[in-house]
Amino acid sequence: MSIAAIIRECHRMRSHLRDLQNEIDRGPRVLKARQAKLDAERQAHHDHHESITKLKLKQREDEGTLKQTEARLAKLEDQLTGITVQKEYAAKQSEISQARAKKEALEDAILTTMGEIEDKTNRIPEVEKQWADAQAEFAQYQEEAKERLQRMVADQQHTREELAKREAELPEKARPTYDYLVKAHGPDAMAAVKNRVCQGCRSGMTEQKWLELQGGQFILCSNCGKMLYPTE
Repeated sequence: MSIAAIIRECHRMRSHLRDLQNEIDRGPRVLKARQAKLDAERQAHHDHHESITKLKLKQREDEGTLKQTEARLAKLEDQLTGITVQKEYAAKQSEISQARAKKEALEDAILTTMGEIEDKTNRIPEVEKQWADAQAEFAQYQEEAKERLQRMVADQQHTREELAKREAELPEKARPTYDYLVKAHGPDAMAAVKNRVCQGCRSGMTEQKWLELQGGQFILCSNCGKMLYPTE
């Protein structure tokens, strides 16, 4: 295999290794986002049931207040019959009007609360299904992510072994430059040449350099310094 072909393969494998590592590194961030989504679904599930509990408590409190208001209203109406002074009678009438208004407001509030409870109770099957689906989706993602990670780690190991074999084929005179550039730039230390144009920096090369590259010589781009290889 020519040195250009070796560089081409090394570039491909090192680029692949970088992509694999990026995907592996991205895994925990994606899992965190998925976990946050699951937590939001858990909170929504909890909030729905909690809201029903609070509405029922509010209904009981309003019903208790309504009974007290009705008792007070009855007492005020009883007191009204024994009043003969017009001013006192008017004052009592005002109290009765306020009590009746409060009674009506409480009755309206209780009816509204009962409607909300009924609506939220009817939605419980939907809420439970949404929560169950969210848990199942998260569990499936975890399983798939685990299997995918195992495949990528295995791919990494295999690619590293193949890369080591290819790099061992590099001529001794080229190896120090190769090692230095790869250590500094990783896969970006190499670039293809297409139509005599370096695909790393888009600069052209001379006909002589192009012939030398095609002849299998170890060539660096005169502009960006990348190790070059011709496209297949």
